[in-house]
Amino acid sequence: METNEYNEGKILIVVPSGKLDTVNAPKFSKNLEVLLIQKPKACLLDFSQVSFLSSSGLQSLLGAAKISKKEEIGFAVFNMQKMIAEVFIMSGFNQFIQSFESKEDALAFVQ
Repeated sequence: METNEYNEGKILIVVPSGKLDTVNAPKFSKNLEVLLIQKPKACLLDFSQVSFLSSSGLQSLLGAAKISKKEEIGFAVFNMQKMIAEVFIMSGFNQFIQSFESKEDALAFVQ
């Protein structure tokens, strides 16, 4: 799994690619923590390239969401593939992490 990031103004966009599973989730979590310490206005995760999401991956999202809430950093996910979106919804994560179909919708939410 690779993770790239870029900024749109003061908003951090993180683009993970590959499987967010037991093997990759710890590194992804640590990477997100380091990025969130820099206190961007918001952190948006572009999940368009995530091919698999396990419970460990969901735990990574939960950890980042908790940090974001504590630090008052906007946090959302966008561009999830259908299977990933189903896991996200079935696990109930859509109840406390906003998800959007497009980057434009996610940016509008955090601005």
